[in-house]
Amino acid sequence: MLDDAESLPFSWSTSALRLLRSGPADPEWLARCLANELGDARITAQRVCAAIDSSTLLVGRPDGLACRFLDLLEGQTLTHRVTASTTDRRDLWTDLSLLPFQVCAEGEPLPLAGGGEVTRGTFAHDALVGPEGWLPDVPRGGLIALTWEDGALRISACPDSGVPVARDAEVRGIVGRHVREQRWWSGWGSEDELDRRPELARALAHALLEDPQLFTDPVGPLDEVLHGILAEYSRQHLVEDTAAWEAGEVVSFSVAGMPEALYGELSRRATKFGMSFDRFVVATLGHTAWRTPFAENLGPWEDWTPREPQASAPPTVLRPVPTPTDHDSTG
Repeated sequence: MLDDAESLPFSWSTSALRLLRSGPADPEWLARCLANELGDARITAQRVCAAIDSSTLLVGRPDGLACRFLDLLEGQTLTHRVTASTTDRRDLWTDLSLLPFQVCAEGEPLPLAGGGEVTRGTFAHDALVGPEGWLPDVPRGGLIALTWEDGALRISACPDSGVPVARDAEVRGIVGRHVREQRWWSGWGSEDELDRRPELARALAHALLEDPQLFTDPVGPLDEVLHGILAEYSRQHLVEDTAAWEAGEVVSFSVAGMPEALYGELSRRATKFGMSFDRFVVATLGHTAWRTPFAENLGPWEDWTPREPQASAPPTVLRPVPTPTDHDSTG
């Protein structure tokens, strides 16, 4: 008897992906098809539903049907800031900004709109690999946009001006809520940082279920838009932050009313410099307080301490100078 979802045959997800290519299906029907194909009558709808709950390739919809994660990406565009020039490259090194496409490419190759297909890196590198010429020429630090449309992946260069920040807060709010729900139920970040990828993938899938138009208009790269949310649960900077805390007495505080644009800019700069958001803000405030020309001219703090007024010395009385008279003249 199957004791849990993980006891399903290893090939069940591959078979399920193929069965769901024609569209969403009821778990009862899916279980019957899998049981017949894999020759295992113990595969039930209950086992399939439990397995889908922990899968990154398949998603359970609120109406009770199951679908592929890839189906939720129809008409969606994700952007990515490349870390190296893409000229004459076949491999696109990615990060969390393209996590949905990375996840889907693990299950099956992704067809390209111009022909060919994209696969995950052979040795499990965080890279998508396609045929010659599939990548546009984008310099280091430039943006690239990937759109899943009509069952194929379309890639194009994307200028920064083409990615407005107006919807970043909306996306951050929806995805952030699902990220926190995933962490609550799974204990994400409590023991193993590697849990972040599947939990974030499921959070993105549920966010797309809530708002199917979430990424129909391009937004900034997800690792930049969600930086604050991800850093909240990330242990990437644990050693650095701990060393800073142990350096001496520290205090913690919150900032209310920070403009959204300023928060986004600080988050992007922290990511660029490889620092946690907190450490970057502390460094920036320290620079402002102690390293600016204005601060250097303030003098020691003791000079700013109010002093008691001192009694002034009595004013000096000047004697009038006598005016010369006629009898004083020598004639």
